Amino acid sequence: LDGNGVPPTFFDDVHVRRGFAYAFDASIVVDEVYMGEAVQSKVLSLPGMPGYDPDAPFYSFDPEKAAEEFKLADVDKDGIPAGEDPDDIWEMGFRLQMLYNSGNTTRQIYAEILQANLAEINEKFVVEVLGLPWPAYLTAQRAYKIPIMTGGWLEDIHDAHNWYQPYTTGTYGARQQLPEDLKAQFKVLLDEGVSLVDPEARHEVYQEFNQLYFDESVGVPVVLATSHGYEQKWVEGRVLNPIFSADVYKTIYETEESPDPGTITVASIGDPLVLDPAACYDTASGEVLQNVYETLVFYDGIRTDQFVPQLAESWEVSDDGTVWTFNIREGVTFHEGGDLTPSDVAYSFQRGLLQGGYSTPQWLLAEPFLGVGVDDITGIVDDFASADDRESLMANDPQVLIDACETVKSKIVADDEAGTVTMTLAQPWGPFLATIANNWGAVMDMEWVVENGGWDGTCETWQNYYSMADADNPFRAITNGTGAYELDHWTPDQEVILTAFEGYWGEPALTERVALLNISEFGTRFAMLQAGDADIIYVPAENRAAVDPMVGEIAIYNPETNAYDDPVPVCSIDTTRLGIDRFEICDEPNDQPLTLYFGRPGLSQDVILFNFNIQ
Repeated sequence: LDGNGVPPTFFDDVHVRRGFAYAFDASIVVDEVYMGEAVQSKVLSLPGMPGYDPDAPFYSFDPEKAAEEFKLADVDKDGIPAGEDPDDIWEMGFRLQMLYNSGNTTRQIYAEILQANLAEINEKFVVEVLGLPWPAYLTAQRAYKIPIMTGGWLEDIHDAHNWYQPYTTGTYGARQQLPEDLKAQFKVLLDEGVSLVDPEARHEVYQEFNQLYFDESVGVPVVLATSHGYEQKWVEGRVLNPIFSADVYKTIYETEESPDPGTITVASIGDPLVLDPAACYDTASGEVLQNVYETLVFYDGIRTDQFVPQLAESWEVSDDGTVWTFNIREGVTFHEGGDLTPSDVAYSFQRGLLQGGYSTPQWLLAEPFLGVGVDDITGIVDDFASADDRESLMANDPQVLIDACETVKSKIVADDEAGTVTMTLAQPWGPFLATIANNWGAVMDMEWVVENGGWDGTCETWQNYYSMADADNPFRAITNGTGAYELDHWTPDQEVILTAFEGYWGEPALTERVALLNISEFGTRFAMLQAGDADIIYVPAENRAAVDPMVGEIAIYNPETNAYDDPVPVCSIDTTRLGIDRFEICDEPNDQPLTLYFGRPGLSQDVILFNFNIQ
């Protein structure tokens, strides 16, 4: 410790970590990176989840507290606080690198904020900001060579476990090299939280987690960017749930002011990758599947924590939380004409788990059914030795492969006569409904899948379909769901057209046709919006200033209700101001054509992370 570096265990001192946490100014990120359209994160979980608490303890910029913490540190471990020890960091200083992946200017700014503020706290505190190409950055991160880094996460399911686990016992906890005793404390809380079904009970556990994460200053959650989405005023019935893959279109309709009320036209970016629910792990594909296929349960409107029946009319769960029985809806028809049966439901889940592979979302289902940490079917075949490697998997003893398949089948059992599907979990799983409400829980017609080249349902053949590449998937470009819309056609790189399904079991879609247009150039999308040829478009943050003057009314997110308030008229817009202050609210409507949905926190965030044992 001579001021020209840091020892490997620099960040295992909690006072050093707290000093860095108090030195970070999130308000700069909110104002300068997101132009006022973000909120400071306080905990790892997001609004609407168990554990989210706006009153939870959090770190805010406080240079005096930062200095106090650095003076309490004992980096040289001689038992003397640094403020009283001429050989410790307050007098000797330090020098370290904070790396970011080149091109990620947001993370570069995080590093520069710490660089500037730490130098103000003590001129001997030196942070060197260095950008690396993504492969080199990732390699250094995995080799534990980065002292302080930023870890970003985009949720897979809208549940607290999907946030708390990666940042402690999971992906990032491993890269931080958290001490085993600290990981053990987090694991106790994680296991308890995920095993509870009652949201209030889970919330109490995660509040304990929040306190421990704050006390130990394991990381510093940065900000949540907030929504800024546009639609034509003539669009009605849109349900803006942030967990949706874009939109669910069956409730949307257009008033007579629309030049084409029979078609919802969306101009966005991105093209579907694969239309197999078991393999889909991207938003563009998910948007199609969400409207063509259906799940047993689905999100209740704008609520991210409540569920309503869909293909299951009702369900029951055992007292110990491990056995779920779903009563399957009768009178449901697939687009190609087959009738929905409980066997279709069981087959769909079994097929997904056996198809597996880490490029798919099946790990999210594997853990509830097979056990915490068993996130792929190969875990019960050969302890993951053949993970993502079909050839290696097929080299296993055939009986071992059959046994693994039989295990999966025993977990998900259909009774067509009773009209039920019974699912037996490896342990209670609090977010189970949230897990199966997503596209990977969609139900397919078993007979149709087999006819089109899919798994035949026998335990002698499943390995032939394991970890399929999208290009080899027979369901990459065809669908047969039960949803309110069916796939008319998909022209890659151009458009996806959906049409209302006449035989839909529920309330019919309110608009006959949906056109999802893949248009990479913003100028073209903007021109369509101006001309009224697009109802909804994707607008990058850097282009909002061009679109905002077209806003005639604004619906502002209300954190008390976790929903948008009713739209109110906008009188004028000052694009030089930040956030909501850009918009002057008035009483009289104006003739500008757009509605803006503003201010709802998003589903991804960055966390500044400390490496407890730098290599």
